[in-house]
Amino acid sequence: MSYLDNFINRMTAQRNCLDLAVELVRGVEGPVLEFGLGHGRTYDHLRQNFPDRDIYAFDIRVSPNVFVRPADELLFLGDIADTIRTAAERLPRKAALAHSDLGLKDRQGAVPIVADIIAYLPGLMAKGGFYVSNVDIALVDGEVPPAFRRRDFPQVTGDQYHIYEIV
Repeated sequence: MSYLDNFINRMTAQRNCLDLAVELVRGVEGPVLEFGLGHGRTYDHLRQNFPDRDIYAFDIRVSPNVFVRPADELLFLGDIADTIRTAAERLPRKAALAHSDLGLKDRQGAVPIVADIIAYLPGLMAKGGFYVSNVDIALVDGEVPPAFRRRDFPQVTGDQYHIYEIV
């Protein structure tokens, strides 16, 4: 598979999962967390689908060509390992949805960052909320942590994306 085909498949799986997440969290109150703002494409998609929810974005820095920038009070800038620790102090309530696609070409390279995310995520998320990621969280310690339940939706994800419910 070409690099372009892989990218298209990943973006299609991402969009399909996020569109499904809109339905999955309809009855769950709380904001949305976006780990990896990047160029703002996914943030913009979330904004379109969750117009009545705050969407908090996390990234090491804002890309100079980001066409969609969250308001400063919705932005966590710096290393995710640090900013996720302070998120609980700033979030007004637990989140209904969290998404991460760190945009790294090497998924294994993203595992340490995902490890930081999933270590703190159960405390930031509402029960019945969902975490959507392009990295299988079982890669962190060899199994899915007890606070998460894998939800399989192969028709929308392929092997490019993973959906977990917070239990």
